Amino acid sequence: MLCILIPSSLTIDVADERVKTYKVGQVARAASIFCVDEIVIYKDREHDDSRFIEKVLKYAETPQYLRKRLFGLEPELRFVGLIPPLRTKHHPTASKKASLEVGEFREGVVVSKDAKKALVDIGVEEYAVLRRGGDARGRVTVKVVSKEPLEVQLARREEIPFYWGYVVRRGGSLGKTLKKSGRKCKIIFTSRLGVFDVELMKKIFKGDIAFVFGSPSRGLKEILADEGLTYEDFGGHVVNTVPGQGTATVRTEEAIFCTLAAYNILRH
Repeated sequence: MLCILIPSSLTIDVADERVKTYKVGQVARAASIFCVDEIVIYKDREHDDSRFIEKVLKYAETPQYLRKRLFGLEPELRFVGLIPPLRTKHHPTASKKASLEVGEFREGVVVSKDAKKALVDIGVEEYAVLRRGGDARGRVTVKVVSKEPLEVQLARREEIPFYWGYVVRRGGSLGKTLKKSGRKCKIIFTSRLGVFDVELMKKIFKGDIAFVFGSPSRGLKEILADEGLTYEDFGGHVVNTVPGQGTATVRTEEAIFCTLAAYNILRH
């Protein structure tokens, strides 16, 4: 499990809706490149743009052929055309039934159902039949089991042998969110005041990880202090993945790229 925690104030330094959308799209792109499983948006008292951030992240992660079904004409999505395509395996470019292969995984949306079966839009010219799909609803992950007729069965992410996108959720304050995430992941804070120690990072970049990122206007130490908390309350791992930075600040989305790149190299 690889998780990143980002603040609801991610967009506090941007007024233009186009730039805001692109900024969040960069987070989606970084998460996809480095196979992040979960993005959690924690609440920063300085600014709460969590609804916008969540909406854009979810839109970016959704395969193109399902977006019209799952998203309406919402104001948060006016400029989503600026988001770079993720090009993950669950965003196939082929849209013809002939290009499908038995055993292939797809994302789909249940469009109708009865007691015996459901019809699922999987992005080709005809709906796929999902047998015993009475409990299925909304977006589903499926596996193609037949092309003639076109049939699928429900699949669990755990059985897919490659990266299949991220999930997004909104949390509470940073402290409350960390207490929940800490039950399943090792928490690692990122800060320009953290340590840069390759051997230490090789050691701690193991197992289930939750990287925590601060806001554009203040660091994690200050955000935790709002709740009377410190790094030590969550293991005390604080790393600097941009040593010797040449700029006064590193933007949150830039820090995400840098940190995940370092993690990707050092964890092996």
